[in-house]
Amino acid sequence: MKRETIRQRKLADLIKKEVSTTLEYKLKDPRKGFITITQVKVSGDLRIAFVYYTVLGEEDQRKRSAEALEHSKNFIRSELSNILKMRFVPELRFFYDDSLDYSEHINDILRRIKSDTGKGDN
Repeated sequence: MKRETIRQRKLADLIKKEVSTTLEYKLKDPRKGFITITQVKVSGDLRIAFVYYTVLGEEDQRKRSAEALEHSKNFIRSELSNILKMRFVPELRFFYDDSLDYSEHINDILRRIKSDTGKGDN
């Protein structure tokens, strides 16, 4: 895999900031819920931005948030076009970031192991 260039990293950071701001202050879709943009990666040709996010809530809220993001993709992209000084604004692709869910799962397992070993010490 190729290393990320400085230009890709700067663009990704700017997109992360602007998408977060747009979601928080400009997007009025009630389905969005509490979305946090965790990471953005930009393709080598700067044409695609992979936007990773988490959502506060259960599975049904995640689905509503995903629908809101897909529905508002063009609006968010047009907001980006006002900020980015580029010929082409990257296509946005949204992905749910399940790394926090995974780490919570691991913590649950460790807590159970710790409580089970504590019971056997008596």
